Amino acid sequence: MAEGQCRPRLSRNRLRYRQRRPKFIRIARELHVDAQLKEAAMRTMYRQIATCIACLAFAAPSVAETVGSMTAYQTNIIRNDREAMNVGAGVELGDQLRSNITGLGMLVFRDESSAKIGPNTSLTIDEFVYNPGSRSGKIDIGMNSGLARFYGGQVSKGGDMQVATPHMVLGARGGIIEVLVIAGQTVGILRAGRMTCMMNGRKLVITNPGHACTSDNGKLLTGYGGIDAFPILDSIERIAGTGLPGEPGPGLNVSAICASALGNSLKACKSTDGALPGVAMEFPDSPTPPVGSGVDEDDGCFPDCR
Repeated sequence: MAEGQCRPRLSRNRLRYRQRRPKFIRIARELHVDAQLKEAAMRTMYRQIATCIACLAFAAPSVAETVGSMTAYQTNIIRNDREAMNVGAGVELGDQLRSNITGLGMLVFRDESSAKIGPNTSLTIDEFVYNPGSRSGKIDIGMNSGLARFYGGQVSKGGDMQVATPHMVLGARGGIIEVLVIAGQTVGILRAGRMTCMMNGRKLVITNPGHACTSDNGKLLTGYGGIDAFPILDSIERIAGTGLPGEPGPGLNVSAICASALGNSLKACKSTDGALPGVAMEFPDSPTPPVGSGVDEDDGCFPDCR
């Protein structure tokens, strides 16, 4: 602007704006800071809510998966050392089932496999995975003592159904196996299908019904045990489900198994006083038992793989 010229006169509104501008700036800054504080407070609140939800999720008891049900029983079958099982009771993943001296029971799983439980038996449902669409999955059952018969269902036709004892792991493929855990040994007998016996990195596949495997000083032994070796398990359909106290059924002596081809390898057949111990098992002899070496030195099938 040339010297001597007058500065244009500001309009009244513009003049007011210039006068009030510092105040507007201060208010805007305060509003901006306030918005930032509110946003930070909201973020903190959201984090606290998320933390509370996570804590509640961890604190809430998980719902165990129901994998089957009890369809028959005779007193007593106890779940997890505190609950008596009744017909229709659900069986959940992780359940430990124990029977007393007269206890008998039958479990049916979701894949249509099942287990008959004999007296003085302890089972644990360690793993159960089943896909109904593909009919595949995996079943792992722990067995620490007693007697049980396992019927393979959909899983065992193409997947794994295994029974782990303190001495070996037995697998059922589309068939029926019987397992006895007694006197520090495990005996597995094939009734139908195929049974796999695994111990210390060795595997033995048994294909002929009536043949059995057992453990002895780190070795897998085989022999003929007989068909229908444990008739007490056949009585479940006739006497179970009443809930009444029962008496020990048939098959509670070892004279037959101790006289069979497998008897010499069973510690339960060893006697210190000339008398047979009274333990719960019986193996009827066959008039023409198959011949075999009975000792598994390498992986293979006994008596043959078909």
